[in-house]
Amino acid sequence: MTAVKGSLHESQLLGTRIKEILRPTTWSEAVEIYGTLPNALPVAGATDLLLDLSRRADAGQSPPVTLIDLWGLQDCSHITLDADEVVIGCGVTHNQIIDALDLDPALNILRMACLEIGAPQLRNRATVVGNIVTASPANDTISALISLNANVLIESIHGTREVSIREFFPGFRQTTLRESELVRSIKIPKWGPRTVGTWFKVGNRNAQAISVVHAGIVLKFDESTSSITKADVSIGSVSETVTVSKAVSDYLIGEELNVETSATAARIAANEISPIDDLRASAVYRTAVTETALRRALINLSKFSTLQPRSTPLLGWVSARPTPPQKALSTTTSVSCTINGSNVAAEIGDHSTLLEWLRANASTGTKEGCAEGECGACTVQLNGAAVTSCLIPTAQADGGSVVTVEGLANGQNLHPVQTKFLDKFAVQCGFCTPGFLVAAASLCDENDSPSDEDIQAGLAGNLCRCTGYYSIVEALNGLSVNSESS
Repeated sequence: MTAVKGSLHESQLLGTRIKEILRPTTWSEAVEIYGTLPNALPVAGATDLLLDLSRRADAGQSPPVTLIDLWGLQDCSHITLDADEVVIGCGVTHNQIIDALDLDPALNILRMACLEIGAPQLRNRATVVGNIVTASPANDTISALISLNANVLIESIHGTREVSIREFFPGFRQTTLRESELVRSIKIPKWGPRTVGTWFKVGNRNAQAISVVHAGIVLKFDESTSSITKADVSIGSVSETVTVSKAVSDYLIGEELNVETSATAARIAANEISPIDDLRASAVYRTAVTETALRRALINLSKFSTLQPRSTPLLGWVSARPTPPQKALSTTTSVSCTINGSNVAAEIGDHSTLLEWLRANASTGTKEGCAEGECGACTVQLNGAAVTSCLIPTAQADGGSVVTVEGLANGQNLHPVQTKFLDKFAVQCGFCTPGFLVAAASLCDENDSPSDEDIQAGLAGNLCRCTGYYSIVEALNGLSVNSESS
């Protein structure tokens, strides 16, 4: 052991604490606040920010930070259609993209990427703009947006500018944002006729997996000759940034897409990349899987088939966001919310996350497992949506409504999912059970009789070490909440 005797391990440090949270009610107000407080940290869904604060090298010693909360901004939480563009506001979540059907075929590629990010609880909070600002080359939506040739609208007190997303990432986890600049929205050009595209990901598991490789493909064909007139293929998680493959584009333009050209293009892409070695995969594997996956994707596009949007449980995603009742909160501020039907008010204190605040003041049934949004043990319903409470700043629950595992039952009558968990022996040690029950209740509220596929997708964000999941799926299979409740 190299640690000094008596010192804390890095995992035991409290992390960088939050001093105050400022909650503007309009976008212009947020821009003004950031202009006067350039060292503050903007936050929306907070799924990355809280982890970053806890993992900082100087965590525990650095001064507390000020957050500028953009989550409640109604004017930034919409998807709108302009004459030539689809505009995604900075507060739009991944589940919101998934739920936005039939807006424009171009959005289907982004939807495919959003479907692969985390799990429903995370997608109810994580925003697409947050995904690009984090700037990790493993972030799945980046390859989709680059292949779609999207633009990033940036604003500050000094004015507005628009940047191609292909120029937004100068290096690893870097962006071209300047001091006090905020991303207002992402603009995606609408598709014309004879345009097709797809997106794919290779990961080590079906959910909650960081990509080994991900890629977006957009092709445009000549109407008379069927030859390719435009080709955008972006590949991520293989180098420091996600970029368009110029070599593949140069090869494909003027060609007809078939088995042979698909294989050649995939081989060119594999030879062009300089993949990394890490815990998820070796460079050799990344090269091989990139060629195989890209070849298969191109062959499927050669059929000129239309993307079929896939549905998935959203676990209560809602568009409404309560107006913040308090515009500035600190550790001594008392927040108030309705928990399981009763009003609870208490100071934020040192409880940076909603999970910590709940356990201290209201709900010991809500468990902390990973504290990273990976295990789902801390799942609660916040304003109707299932979320991981370990990744939500306490201030964002102010004025809201929370349902924990204690609130699922109606008096002495258990919720139908609780009854079924008992009947099917879907509980062993019980640590993960509160999160499973809240997520399952959200699933069944949305889908009265979920299939096995619905159950597996809806509970993908909940991990269990004991039951092997079979009894949990069996408990929910064919469950009709309405009939059980009547």
